[in-house]
Amino acid sequence: MPLNTIKQIVAYRELLIALTYRDIQVKYKQAVMGVAWAFFMPVLAITSGILFRLVMSWYRSESLPVAADIVGVMVKSVPWLAFAAIVGAASTSLIGNVELITKIYFPREVVPLSATLSALFDFAISLTGLVVVLAILVLVGGDKSPIVISIQLLWVPVLLATLILMATGLGIGLSAANLIFRDVKYIVQVVLQFGILFSLVYFTYTEVHANYGWLMLFNPIAPPLEALRMVLLEGYIDPLLHKFLAYSGVVTAVVIVFGHALFTKAESMFAEYA
Repeated sequence: MPLNTIKQIVAYRELLIALTYRDIQVKYKQAVMGVAWAFFMPVLAITSGILFRLVMSWYRSESLPVAADIVGVMVKSVPWLAFAAIVGAASTSLIGNVELITKIYFPREVVPLSATLSALFDFAISLTGLVVVLAILVLVGGDKSPIVISIQLLWVPVLLATLILMATGLGIGLSAANLIFRDVKYIVQVVLQFGILFSLVYFTYTEVHANYGWLMLFNPIAPPLEALRMVLLEGYIDPLLHKFLAYSGVVTAVVIVFGHALFTKAESMFAEYA
């Protein structure tokens, strides 16, 4: 994203904050459960993942998932849901703010970024819940806890940042594409709905296939998620995964650059298609 664009966004930070607050307020104002939904959705995804592992273990005649397997599903489900929420919310943000973008001037990037921040609010809540659960496992489990405390935990913010930046770049680009081609919305919904099955959220790449499971790592979302599991449960990241993390980093940079380039190129047509 060009420096000039960043300066403009900073100059309009009050609008960014106001739109973010509005999105959060609208999301939970009429919801009976309120912010509890930020906990419920990860719990639902984790439960689905555990059930999926149980079914696959039965089908393969393998041993049932152990504590480490369940925790692995937990630590990958929460970031995946954040990724999906950011892409989903940002990609439809321009359509949801048509009146605003056609009436007053402001850097249009503010709209998908406000949707991103709104999704990150939910992520912060669910991440806090996950940290509390992991802390309890460490305190109660002691030496038998599946969580490994090591210097490798410093990777966690880097891995989460990679996923968030990748989702933000995708969201910005898709928001412009969706305003011009309304079918994009449905394509994004389908990809996000089934994407969890192809992002190594429920399994490790070695569990997918002993010899060819590593091919799943070409999905740029998968390496950071798998690395999160390894850092927290094994205390290291294997050499192959290091290479794919570099690949995910490159993809993230490309997505941000091309996502914003697409947004800028389409910006002149916003009023026509709004």
